[in-house]
Amino acid sequence: MAEGKILHATYDGVHVLRFLGDVRYPLSPSLDHFLQNLFAEVTPQGFVIDLTETRSIDSTNLGLLVRIAKFMQRFGRPRVTIISNRKEINEVLTCLGFDKVFNIVEHGDIEPPEGEALAVEEVDSAAMSDTLLKAHRTLMSLNEQNKEQFRDVVAILEQEQADKSSASQ
Repeated sequence: MAEGKILHATYDGVHVLRFLGDVRYPLSPSLDHFLQNLFAEVTPQGFVIDLTETRSIDSTNLGLLVRIAKFMQRFGRPRVTIISNRKEINEVLTCLGFDKVFNIVEHGDIEPPEGEALAVEEVDSAAMSDTLLKAHRTLMSLNEQNKEQFRDVVAILEQEQADKSSASQ
């Protein structure tokens, strides 16, 4: 199960995202697009992120999870719950301050719904760069430690965008 995949299901108005395998940045535009469409249509009653079958997850996808939490907060919805029984992933979540904006539990109350895989979208380098930049800015907004940790990454991504912009003019 090395290659990552994201499944989506809805259960009584609660959206469930299951992250399977190695969840890396090539999946992030698909998740970003899915979230944009979802939030444009409806404010979910709740949100659950299931990481129990996740081997690894990168900072870009973690930034997109923070976007979900911030959206739900903005509309007065319950905190997003992350289900994770992987010690190494839980340590990363805690180090990044996720425990301040998510409910993190080791197991859920119900069997996770199967769900449908999010379509993997092919995107150009500009769209990928934009997704990476937005996700890392969102991670930075979580706390001062993240600001420090991701400042250089964001600076490099901003410079790449500026270089591409001036090259195309």
